[in-house]
Amino acid sequence: MTIKKLFNIIILSVLFITSVGAVVVSRSITKTSKLIYIDPGHGGSDGGAVGIDGIMEKDIVLAVGKNLKRFLEQAGYEVMMTRNGDYDLAPDISENRKREDIYKRVDLINSSDCLLYVSIHANKFSSPRIYGAQVFYKSSSIKSMELAESIQETIKSLLQNTKRFAKSINDKFLIDNANKTGCLVEIGFLSNPEEVRMLRDDYYQEKLAYAIYLGIAYYLDKN
Repeated sequence: MTIKKLFNIIILSVLFITSVGAVVVSRSITKTSKLIYIDPGHGGSDGGAVGIDGIMEKDIVLAVGKNLKRFLEQAGYEVMMTRNGDYDLAPDISENRKREDIYKRVDLINSSDCLLYVSIHANKFSSPRIYGAQVFYKSSSIKSMELAESIQETIKSLLQNTKRFAKSINDKFLIDNANKTGCLVEIGFLSNPEEVRMLRDDYYQEKLAYAIYLGIAYYLDKN
């Protein structure tokens, strides 16, 4: 990312603080309508990670996903979500809900004409000292790497609370099997007291979604 773009991100962070919901429109967005898929992880009987205060991953990631959807739509994108409520994607009669849920998510993304997808999750670790949002991508996809790095940089610049870098990952079914450009954003650690406090906060959820949106916008400006 260039110095000029990093400077722009700093300016945008001030813009966001003074005017929540302000949207920056990239050049590529104004040219044509494009579909982006947002995948809030878990849902229904699968709550995902449970925070130290009892908050469930499925609720936090859905809130961030809905904010991201709003920013993208305000910028002119068509947006679809794998879920927009508290449910999973497995059929009513299912012998393995978790497996059929993730299969359905992959199928929805692959059968669409989406430009890219972003899967949103929250992390948990045995030590409460570990913190920081991090973006993961398929190692064999250059475009996915570029998208992940762009989102990681805007998260770092706007939130100022993580030093992590975008990283390739294996053995994640959705990343391994989705054939579209995309990445998985772990928005923070529910095992860290300070981070879980922030992730509960409506304003922080909105700011986090805006950082992800900016990363998408900058990636698309380059591609």
